[in-house]
Amino acid sequence: MREERMFVRPFEELQVMEYRGLMQVNEHAQAEIRGQIPFQRMKDYVEAGKKRLWVQAVIVSEGSESILFYGILEEMQMEVKSGLCIMRLLLRSGTSLMDYEKKTRSFQSGDLTYSELLNVCNSGYDQAARIMTAARGEAIRRFIMQYQETDWDFIKRLAGMNHTVVVADCSTPGEKYYFGLPDRKETVTAAPDEYRTWCDMGEYASKRAGGLSVSPGDTMSCVWESRDIYKLGEWGLIDGKKLYIWKIETVTKGNELYHTYYMKTRAGLQTPVTYNASLAGVSLLGRVTDVKEEKIQIELYDDENRENAGKRWFPYAAVYSSPDGTGWYCMPEKGDQARLYFPSGQETAAYAAGAYHEEGADLRTRPECKFWRNREGKEIRLSPDRILITNNNGTYMELTDEDGIEIVSAGSISIRAKRTLSVASEDASVEFTAPDRIRLKQGDTQMDLGGSLRMQGTKILL
Repeated sequence: MREERMFVRPFEELQVMEYRGLMQVNEHAQAEIRGQIPFQRMKDYVEAGKKRLWVQAVIVSEGSESILFYGILEEMQMEVKSGLCIMRLLLRSGTSLMDYEKKTRSFQSGDLTYSELLNVCNSGYDQAARIMTAARGEAIRRFIMQYQETDWDFIKRLAGMNHTVVVADCSTPGEKYYFGLPDRKETVTAAPDEYRTWCDMGEYASKRAGGLSVSPGDTMSCVWESRDIYKLGEWGLIDGKKLYIWKIETVTKGNELYHTYYMKTRAGLQTPVTYNASLAGVSLLGRVTDVKEEKIQIELYDDENRENAGKRWFPYAAVYSSPDGTGWYCMPEKGDQARLYFPSGQETAAYAAGAYHEEGADLRTRPECKFWRNREGKEIRLSPDRILITNNNGTYMELTDEDGIEIVSAGSISIRAKRTLSVASEDASVEFTAPDRIRLKQGDTQMDLGGSLRMQGTKILL
């Protein structure tokens, strides 16, 4: 199909002088339109451009209309020159609206599907929709983190996990896109008479380094020009090879539109897995929801997808640990605060670690005092001049530099030795006191002190 004329809605009185369009996989489509308008319409058009406005570039061919470009108005420029009023419009596909606000979301359950992740991304927009030609019904089978990423960048990264592309739709209003190459029929039925080839060896090296199985021929594009209109994803046979349109450049020459098409093999449209570089080194605070062995589950405070993130067990980093069991086993408990740390942009490497507290309890006021304490109050405290082991309920053992050792129990104290038990004082005395009775016993020999002295044994020598 070839255009006979073009007009623009809602700027019907715009006489198009110049049109430039660019459509490409993994990029927003855009179009720049320049033309003359009547002076009396300038104010009305400027007022219209101050609102969010969807604009159509419509072509007429053989009496029927079709949309060349349908996008959101991003820029409007008016120029009065030589008695003429020239208006310039910059349109972008609706997917550009998904590329402004950065979001932070976690998708922890491996049972979540790519379709569910796309639904979450689309939920914040009025007219968002997608057609999936890749990964339909497939589970993510991994932990995926969207951190300070726009929905558009995140969707492209999801596509990269499936070695496919995202294609922005610019035929209808709204934030619409294809997840995967559009499933179109063969439309380029006649091979072009004139074309050139373009081989990007940098792309080849990058894709090979990314683990993709491609050949130099897969990164070679066949480039040709035509007045006929085709779409991204349409394909045809050129020199016996099945090639797909992945990029379209459109310009006006005189009063006619010319389209430059770039085509390559389907293998050449594979994309490698990419990672979010801004995630490297990030720690996200959260609340521990469950603990098992050396792993925890965590609910992140800043997670915008907290209710639908699902659950995942993350390894917890101990102060010291070894495979044979040697180390320090001190796990957080449910309700505690912990950090989820990302050592690199690869979210699957994330692990949990201890948390910091912006406002500490009264116990954390003396840096020279170290302590280990659980929520029930059991505590080991190391101070510069003493060591204290206590249950904070009347029972404790205290070792001080000045006074020695003090053992106090709210209940009983039991001291047992399988072999010798020795109690001695080198420079002073040994004292045993009790309000009722003191008993010393060895075998059948016994001595009781309880108001009077009573001794019992086979022989008593005085």
